[in-house]
Amino acid sequence: MKQLRNFTEGAVELILDRYFQEAEVCHCDICRLDVTAIMLNNLKQKYVVTDKGELYAQLDDFDPQYKVDFITIMSQAAKIVNKSPRH
Repeated sequence: MKQLRNFTEGAVELILDRYFQEAEVCHCDICRLDVTAIMLNNLKQKYVVTDKGELYAQLDDFDPQYKVDFITIMSQAAKIVNKSPRH
């Protein structure tokens, strides 16, 4: 049975793994989840059910503006969390 998946959520988790290794951001679970939540609330959601749908969702990865928006939102989210961490 196919499941509804949020493609954007998977992309955020993948990118954050790389970002958190290189950035000067608190690595605790709370801060990571806060950055993730802020990003997901500000990025366009892409729900997919099929493998074909996932391929279409991946096409945005090749759009330069999508990459710029993604990185900008990620940086803003990290700044917000660093300014007021909840731990």
